[in-house]
Amino acid sequence: MTAYLSGLKIAEERKDKFGIFATSTITLYMGNIYSSLANYPQALANYEKALKGAEESGSKTGVVVSLNNIGNVYSEQGEYDKALDYRLKSLQLNEAMGFQGPPKELNFDNVGQSYLNLANYSQALTYLQNGLNISKANRNKTILVRSYNNLSQLYLKIAIDSNATSLTTLLRSNKTSTLQKASAYADSALVLAKEQGDLRYLYRAYQTRSQIQDALGDPQAALANYQDFIKTKDLVINQQNSNQIAVATLQYDFDKKETALQFQQQLTAAQLQKQTLLTSQQAQALILKAQAAELANKERDLQRLQYLQERAAKQDKEKQLALSQREQALKATALELSQTEVKNQTQQRTYLLAGFGLLAALLGFIVYGYAQKQKANTVLQRQKEEINQKSSQLEQSLAELKATQTQLVQKEKMASLGELTAGIAHEIQNPLNFVNNFSEVSAELVTELEEEQQKPNRDTDLEAELLVDLKQNLQKITHHGSRASAIVRGMLEHSRSSTGEKQPTNLNALADEYFKLAYHGLKAKDKEFNAELVTDFMPDLGMINVVPQEIGRVLLNLYNNAFYAVQQRSKNLQGLQDLTGLNNYQPNVTVSTVQANGKVEIRVSDNGTGIPEAVKAKIFQPFFTTKPTGEGTGLGLSLSYDIITKGHGGSLTVESQEGEGTTFVIQLPALN
Repeated sequence: MTAYLSGLKIAEERKDKFGIFATSTITLYMGNIYSSLANYPQALANYEKALKGAEESGSKTGVVVSLNNIGNVYSEQGEYDKALDYRLKSLQLNEAMGFQGPPKELNFDNVGQSYLNLANYSQALTYLQNGLNISKANRNKTILVRSYNNLSQLYLKIAIDSNATSLTTLLRSNKTSTLQKASAYADSALVLAKEQGDLRYLYRAYQTRSQIQDALGDPQAALANYQDFIKTKDLVINQQNSNQIAVATLQYDFDKKETALQFQQQLTAAQLQKQTLLTSQQAQALILKAQAAELANKERDLQRLQYLQERAAKQDKEKQLALSQREQALKATALELSQTEVKNQTQQRTYLLAGFGLLAALLGFIVYGYAQKQKANTVLQRQKEEINQKSSQLEQSLAELKATQTQLVQKEKMASLGELTAGIAHEIQNPLNFVNNFSEVSAELVTELEEEQQKPNRDTDLEAELLVDLKQNLQKITHHGSRASAIVRGMLEHSRSSTGEKQPTNLNALADEYFKLAYHGLKAKDKEFNAELVTDFMPDLGMINVVPQEIGRVLLNLYNNAFYAVQQRSKNLQGLQDLTGLNNYQPNVTVSTVQANGKVEIRVSDNGTGIPEAVKAKIFQPFFTTKPTGEGTGLGLSLSYDIITKGHGGSLTVESQEGEGTTFVIQLPALN
């Protein structure tokens, strides 16, 4: 809305024909935004302005679209006569142009809806059925879901409207069969709305189904569908409310900036916001680096603690040895004095007083030595208590560090599960579509078979052919249902915590399945991304004993990195193509398996951006990543390396040339 308002200001300043045409186009788009937010007065004002501009500039297509959109607004506001008038004008002008404007199925469906709202069921049936047929022929699912929804409401009203009895006779149907037709169309609308992700028609389909089940006398089914209707409608209302608040805020900010600032100031503000965002991303990177530094500091503290403990024990032994030597020296001195006293009894008598004095000195020395020993023991005990206290603190820090590491590992696993889930959602849709399509065709075959059995001259060959087709459809339903079940089981196995037990595994099938899921996961986020997938599996590889969930995580991580590399190279070359018009680059990712010399080798190659030589030595380090902040944790390759080398006794290496591509090589023991 902000961009449209800026463009509208520029367009209105031009007074030529192009300015009028641009104003008409922009106000048309602004009307679409207000209409999607259910702000119908603003939508109507913009559509009328767009209509006037289209008429002045001579844009017939703009006139057709504006008339149709004005009719849509009047329909949403309950003014069905005005809605029909504008929608008929749009259809007639579009038809006169050879339907060069909006799709003709859209015009037919809108006119049919207006007749339905006015209870003109005959005209509604004609236009809605034509719109449905054209939508099917053109494969326009966006209009098709509307047609299914409107036809389900039409048959519901025919069945319950007392004024529609003549029409039910015309359709040669009773109330029950009419409700069944309404139910069939409502079911088709529900399936298609889910596929398209269209919440508005999804909640309308639930509402219609609830009304049909109530009319058929099944209150429990009616209640279940009504509860789904309420939940889905709440989602739509909450989304509209959030968008309306956002648009109102943007409108206020725009008006404020237009009156207070010039365009250059807006540009400066945008640059400041970009710088703020960049600063925030840098802050996040610094936090991760700080956590890694804290981890290293705690490891150094633990090593320092072990060193202090060893040093204290060594000092304790040295002090004990010194005290023991001192005691032995005192004992030797006392013994020498005693021997001298025996040999020199005469001299002892002469020097008795001196001997007593010497003995007293010796006793004092012994008492002093003992006191020093006790003091040293006290100091040593205090040092031991301090060391034990620091040891407890560091052990607690180490436990917290290990818990943090476990949480980071679990987050990386959940991130890989999110990537896998996006691919599974896309992969499981294919078998479900087959099941739905074959179920619908089977129902038509049963109806055709019943009609043939009611004929007086039955065609037995046709009946047999119908039964064969029906059997084949049921077999296909079973086949694709089993495929969907297998995908769900695979997802559950990936999401479970690994027991660490190895089991015989078909590595070719495992690598191929995760290859497709990773590709579809990226396609779900970037629908414009395309790459050539190449597999070269050794046919007689056999079963290998591995932990499937862990190897699956490693493969998923390598695939995601490969797709990211070719995606980045494709984006880099896009700018060159814009300048020169030349771009022969074709993204390619290859996975191959081979067994030789008692080892199984899995190679994942890409022709992406490659890895610089300076980076190769760091890619398996924890927290190291070359991706922008917020796009990678730096743990994926580190965990993959641990799983292969420590968990499976293998090796994980990388071969790369900057600007040409990268190959990751996994080697596992063939017998383990």
